Amino acid sequence: GTAVAQAQRVVHPVALFGNDNNGVLISLPVVPANGSATVSGSLIFGIGTQVNNGLGVAKVFGTDPISGYLTTVYSGKNYPDSFIDSGSSALFLPSSLNIPVCPPADPIAPGYLCPSATQNLSATNRGTNGATGTVSFSVANADMLFSSSQITAFSNLAAPNLDPQGFNWGL
Repeated sequence: GTAVAQAQRVVHPVALFGNDNNGVLISLPVVPANGSATVSGSLIFGIGTQVNNGLGVAKVFGTDPISGYLTTVYSGKNYPDSFIDSGSSALFLPSSLNIPVCPPADPIAPGYLCPSATQNLSATNRGTNGATGTVSFSVANADMLFSSSQITAFSNLAAPNLDPQGFNWGL
């Protein structure tokens, strides 16, 4: 970590909007199992403030007001330090899932997960408000995913999470 002077910090710009300042929605298509060279989507400002940004049938998951955490339940175990992060480029999963890690000397994907075959898994996210939802996800072999330099977007790329009590549901 490093200290950053207050004058150099950037305020989240959405909070400064006159309208549509209560959040954002990132909408992206499903990425195929073998990845995609590009992905295009939408960044929508505001939630329920305009006709084009209503919640519709979306479910709201309450999070801890300080940490932003929700709980992921996987194989009967609670992982209370879980969160959704559009800034993470992969899924970051607790090591207790026992999915093999690519060796540190791996020339293609050191530190990512490298199961011998794609793992199809599911978990349940539970918000602090009691809302729940099942998440189906896959973990593919990172060496195989990275074998094509043409592919840059993945839906099943994963790495170990440093926090053993949480899932990082990355973009």
